[in-house]
Amino acid sequence: MGITIEKKKLAGGRMALYLNYSFQKKRWRESLNLILEAPVSPDIRKKNKEKLQLASTIRSKREIEIVENCYSVRNPYQERYIDWFELYHTFIQNYRGRDIRMVKASLSYLKNYVGDRHLPSSQLNKQFCQGFYEYLKDHLSGNTPTGYFKKFKQCLEYGVDNQLLPTNPASGIRLQQQNEITKSILNSKELSLLASTPCVHKEVKRAFLFSCYTGLRWCDIITLNISAIDFPNRMLHLEQNKVKRHSSKSILHLALNNTAIRLLKAKKHLPDGRIFDLPSYSYSNRSLKGWVITAGIPKKITFHCARHSFVTNLMLNGANIKTASELAGHSTIRHTEKYVHIVDEIKREAVNSLPDIKIIL
Repeated sequence: MGITIEKKKLAGGRMALYLNYSFQKKRWRESLNLILEAPVSPDIRKKNKEKLQLASTIRSKREIEIVENCYSVRNPYQERYIDWFELYHTFIQNYRGRDIRMVKASLSYLKNYVGDRHLPSSQLNKQFCQGFYEYLKDHLSGNTPTGYFKKFKQCLEYGVDNQLLPTNPASGIRLQQQNEITKSILNSKELSLLASTPCVHKEVKRAFLFSCYTGLRWCDIITLNISAIDFPNRMLHLEQNKVKRHSSKSILHLALNNTAIRLLKAKKHLPDGRIFDLPSYSYSNRSLKGWVITAGIPKKITFHCARHSFVTNLMLNGANIKTASELAGHSTIRHTEKYVHIVDEIKREAVNSLPDIKIIL
C-alpha cells in the first residue's frame, strides 16, 4: 500500500499534481487540482513550493484515512475504503424507477467531473457536491442539471441508509429550477404548421401530434393498445405507466376530439394491438428535431414537449386548473400549478408583442 505524488507535464512548462494510490491490489489516481506554474520568478517559485507542501499534507491525510479504515479504528460509517463509483453501480442495479437512464447519465457526468477511475468516499463533502452541481450547470441546460444532481443525492442517501455515510453531504445545497417549459410549448398555430409539414418518419409525426392532443407520455404512447380506445364513445381509458401502483389517479379517462380520432384512424393498428409503430426514443427525437426545423419553428422540441403543450393549451383555451389536472392525469393539482405561471407569462408576452403607437392628444 502506498500513496505518491505525481507531476504531470503540461504545456508552457506547467505541471499538474496528482496522488497515485496502490491499495488492496487496486491502483488509481486522484487529481489534486493543483498546478505548478513555470518557475520564471521568485514569487512563482514560492507559490509552487506552497502548493507542493499542500499536496504533501493531502497525501498524508489520505494515507491516514486509508490506514484507519483498514484497521477499523474509525467510526462505523468509515470502517472500510469505499469507491463511490462502485457503490453508484450497485445503486443503479437496485434502482426500480422508470427514469433509470437519468440515473446512469448522472453517474457518467460524475465520472467526467472527477476525471479519475476511483472516487473515495472520503472526498464526498459539501464542497465536492457543490462543485459537481456547478459543473452540471456549466455543461447542461434547463432543469437537466437539477434532475441529474437529484439522482446523485439519491445515491448519497442510499449510502446513508446502508450506513456507509453518516449524513448526506449534499443536503442543504439549494437547487435551482429553471422555467424552461415556456420555450418548449407549441401553440395552436405552430401545431397547425407542423401538421402541414412533412416529417422523415410519419409514425413519429402521428404519435407526436396525438400526444399534443391527449397529453400522453412517451412510455404510454409506445405501449398504447387499441383495446384502450372506446371509439363509439370517443374515449381513451388507460393506466398510466409512470404512476402505476403509485397514485390513486393512475387510471386516465380522456375524451378524444376529432383530431385525435383522425390520428388514431390514419393507420391500421399492429397485429399485437399496438397503435403506433415507433423507433427508439432517441431516434424519434432526432426525427422530431429535423421536422421542427423544416417547419421553421425556432424552438428546442422533444417528445415530452407534447405533454407540456397539451396542458398549457388547455388552460389557454379556458380550462380551469382542476380540469387540466384531471385531463393530464396528474396525481395532485400541485403538478399542474406550474402551468398557471406559464399561461400568465404567455399572455403577458402576447400583450407585450402589440406594437407601440405614437399618440397625439
